[in-house]
Amino acid sequence: MIQLVTGCMAVLSVTSCATSESAAGAPLPTSSREGVSATVTPGPSAVEPTSNEKAVAWATNEMNVAASGANSPAEPGLLVAAESNKGALFVWETADDRFCHGVAFMPGMTTVACSSHPNSPPVEGKPRLVPLVRMMATGWNVVFGAERETVESVTCNGRSLQVRDVGVMANGRRTVHAIEFPDITVGKVSVQVRRGTRVVTEYLELEKAEKAGAQDLASCGPVNR
Repeated sequence: MIQLVTGCMAVLSVTSCATSESAAGAPLPTSSREGVSATVTPGPSAVEPTSNEKAVAWATNEMNVAASGANSPAEPGLLVAAESNKGALFVWETADDRFCHGVAFMPGMTTVACSSHPNSPPVEGKPRLVPLVRMMATGWNVVFGAERETVESVTCNGRSLQVRDVGVMANGRRTVHAIEFPDITVGKVSVQVRRGTRVVTEYLELEKAEKAGAQDLASCGPVNR
């Protein structure tokens, strides 16, 4: 069960957060350890912040208001999983160890979704990748965790993808990473992970074609239909 808290836009289901606008405007959520400064205040000699930095600062303030009460972020606070010049996607854990994610986009749209139970998904005793968030925010954003192994690279059809190291969760037992595509992408990416002295390949599912609701979509590797 997912608990949902919304700002200006309604969330449409317990397994997915969705708005009525397209990815070109407001994000379309569908379901993923460093704090983020809530303000950007350059001094006289400081470099002027970029539009992304300004947007993340604004989004951080909005999300700290939206994620209130039991859904408030515990230390280290909001972790930025994706950003643009209009807002950001965040992930965090609550004081009772529930996983949450949310988006804040100009001119004032926020969504928050939190797990109903602590430690969900639970950390397992074997190395694995853990899907956490798949949604349209700054693009098609995929957030995942790695347990008992270190992510070294991610590829789609042999092409290297930029991997964002988001932070650490689950009391240091899960590192969190994020990748991004321009639009909904189905299939699986190849993830090279290190386990001690060995490097092995795992596969992370992006989205199933039938769930995405269309056949003419970008894809990585094998596509499950």
